[in-house]
Amino acid sequence: MFFKSKKGVEVSASAAAALIAIIGALIVLYILFLPPEERAKILEETEEQGGVSGEEELTLLLTESPKRLLPVEKKEFEKLFPSVNIYVGEKGIKLKEVDSLYVSRSLFSSEKANITFEISDLENTKNSLLNFFVEKGAGRLAINLNGKEVFNREIEAGNINPINLKERLVQGINTLEFKVSSPGAVFWKTNEYSLSDILITADVISLETQKSTLTFVVGADEKDNLEDLKLRFLPECKVQEAGTLSISVNNYEIYSGIPDCGSPNRPLELTPERLVAGENELKFITNKGWYLIDQLKLTAGLKELIVPVYYFELDKDEFKRVDNKTANVTLYMKFVDDTSQKVADIFVNNHAMRLDQTEIEYNETINNYLEQGNNALKIEPEEVLDVVKLEVRFEK
Repeated sequence: MFFKSKKGVEVSASAAAALIAIIGALIVLYILFLPPEERAKILEETEEQGGVSGEEELTLLLTESPKRLLPVEKKEFEKLFPSVNIYVGEKGIKLKEVDSLYVSRSLFSSEKANITFEISDLENTKNSLLNFFVEKGAGRLAINLNGKEVFNREIEAGNINPINLKERLVQGINTLEFKVSSPGAVFWKTNEYSLSDILITADVISLETQKSTLTFVVGADEKDNLEDLKLRFLPECKVQEAGTLSISVNNYEIYSGIPDCGSPNRPLELTPERLVAGENELKFITNKGWYLIDQLKLTAGLKELIVPVYYFELDKDEFKRVDNKTANVTLYMKFVDDTSQKVADIFVNNHAMRLDQTEIEYNETINNYLEQGNNALKIEPEEVLDVVKLEVRFEK
């Protein structure tokens, strides 16, 4: 029951105010304990409904991705590469293992034995050898490889010297035939051989280390301004063991031969057309021996560079806001790293500013250099400058 006294009205109003305060506090707590992404959505919607959003306060007058800016004065660039070590090695492998075999021959019987083995990479396999242990033996032991005799003599029990399986006889699929000679006039005797630990091995040329590939990036502006290219290197090798060294750029061979070991190589000339804007490959390969390619350097001569000029426009209203200091125009750049030193002269309508920093981002207000209508921006770096993003921002 409500009382209509003045005092009663005051009590009800006071209670209502307390209730509103409690509800408000609960709403604040609810928002605070929401996940960050949900809280951000609610706050963003509130901001957009109650006023001008952050996106509406920022206008991009210019946005570019220049990638790589080159210094005007510098007409030659060098790209240094790490040393390259390539060699053709050999490793021994087991082609076949057999625990034992037995062959015999008498006047009335003959027992032979065959072993089949496979060579998967015939071109790069050499020095195939057969080894075994003779448990007992009598007569002459004959061994044929693919129908051609490779061994025929009498041997005693024990280890033997490895038998060379002639390279000209070896095939992809091979058969070794073991047999023993006839006892002849001693017709009552049986010639026989019992062999164990039969092992066929070979040396396989390892191709994993015979080549090496280096990659390097050429910017679009560099590619368009290339005039000549030279590759220099110092080959370390052993003359008596050195094989052919081949060098290619983007799969186009620029050198093939045996260089002077220990002496700087005559510069190899490349045509700029062999390079592409973006990633390029420099490949080294040898077919024999060992090479250490040191002091590897690519020198690029450039044509006369034209420094790009970027234009942006400031309309009457925007210029008025900048002039009365209710808005700012900033130059923003983002670089590829935060370790290298970035040094450049920046010109806004021929007014100079200096960039000298290592930070990955650059922000500078350029209000004092602006004009109504068209404005010009030019950047002249002292060294190669890799720029990911270039923007001129109008901020209210």
